[in-house]
Amino acid sequence: MEPFLLICTVLGAVASVVAILAYRNDHAKKPKEEKEFLILQFNSTRSLSLSVTEKLEKYCKKYNAFNDLMFEGTTFGEYILMLKNSQKKNLSKEILDTMLSLSPTKPVIDWMVKSLENQFNELLKIDTWLDSKLIIE
Repeated sequence: MEPFLLICTVLGAVASVVAILAYRNDHAKKPKEEKEFLILQFNSTRSLSLSVTEKLEKYCKKYNAFNDLMFEGTTFGEYILMLKNSQKKNLSKEILDTMLSLSPTKPVIDWMVKSLENQFNELLKIDTWLDSKLIIE
């Protein structure tokens, strides 16, 4: 019975080490490629946000539309202000530097990239709509 117990103990210890290493590789590592992609996604989202803001301001100046509704309950002017506040709070160079200095783990990086992708896609819809409005009108 003792050899069986010894074998089980050794196998349990080996399994624990393998599990810890697997967890560390998947969750605790700070992978370089993912970080680089996060930076790329952050900068792309920031750039698109600035471009959309500029186009919105151009559209509003051209058509005096700052007080017109863009969405239900939100005027163009309010949306522009929201974008500018978001750029300062969430898409500034300082935020990116702070975020990277915290050495985020892979799951955190993945979550941030997904959030930035969602923002980018929503901004892209508005950008496309604005391009069609500015070309047509």
